[in-house]
Amino acid sequence: MSEKSESKKALEEAIRFETDGREFFLKAAEKARTYIAKVIFQTIAQEELDHIRRIKQIYENDAVLEKQKIPNGFAEKRNLQNIFEEARGQMDKSFSVNLDEVEAIRMAVQLEFKGHEFYKHLAQEATVEFEKQFYQDLAQEEWVHFSTLRRMEEAVTNPTSFG
Repeated sequence: MSEKSESKKALEEAIRFETDGREFFLKAAEKARTYIAKVIFQTIAQEELDHIRRIKQIYENDAVLEKQKIPNGFAEKRNLQNIFEEARGQMDKSFSVNLDEVEAIRMAVQLEFKGHEFYKHLAQEATVEFEKQFYQDLAQEEWVHFSTLRRMEEAVTNPTSFG
């Protein structure tokens, strides 16, 4: 298989991964009962849509990969850490844990870790510097999602650690 078709195949897999992730986060946000879970799931779903847009932009561009400009998504989005801090302020003393929500958070943590590892692997396998940097950027964004979700998991399972 040619290098170009390998690149296209990796991008197709990335689009599927991000699309499935977005669907998961939208469903999780719809079912979420706590403010923090709802807003973080919605935000990550939106960021997954941005990942899809950026991946498709590269996929649909017939130019040689090393001549493309990496679509930036990191700088233009609302910071998840800020959202996490805002949500923390919304929690009150009557905060209660929903076991379905905790399970969704744990599944989300696994999903984002898988995404981080997936993009890290693609970056390591890339032979073109453009691809390597693009996948490293996506891996870093997935790591931010993973870290935020881990903090949220800790917050909802141990609310006293939140303050």
